[in-house]
Amino acid sequence: MVALSRLKTICFVVLGACAVLALNACSISNSVGSISDSAGSIAKSSESISDSSTSSSKNNDKDEKKIDDNRYENEVKDFTVTYMRTNSSHTDQHAFMKGISDVASQNGIVDWEANPKTYRAIGKGLKKANISGIQYDNYKRQFTNGDSGKMSDIQEGYDN
Repeated sequence: MVALSRLKTICFVVLGACAVLALNACSISNSVGSISDSAGSIAKSSESISDSSTSSSKNNDKDEKKIDDNRYENEVKDFTVTYMRTNSSHTDQHAFMKGISDVASQNGIVDWEANPKTYRAIGKGLKKANISGIQYDNYKRQFTNGDSGKMSDIQEGYDN
């Protein structure tokens, strides 16, 4: 809407300039040249507005992605805390991973097992659930099937 309003204003200015030139009996060729220059300026202005709008849209997309990533990590962390508090005496790796898979699916995450954010969030959840020592080491190894990279991601989440 702003671009349309700005474009209308520029058109009125151009028309006004043309009227003044005609009233002052300027030559037709000068008027045509002036109109051509004005049209070029209008085109550049609308291009600038379009570029600005595109840039703003890209920034909004990045912000939304960041919010989505944070929501996913928080939901994995919260699931981990809840699971640990209700099942700490008899943890079932398959049931835990199924729950993580469900959280990922609800957030549009397809390859959650390869996503480091998943394991960092699990680490944060283990910390918040007050899991430590040998129990923590066992869960870390169990939830990653001993994958050192994923264990490192859990540790990073736990430490931060």
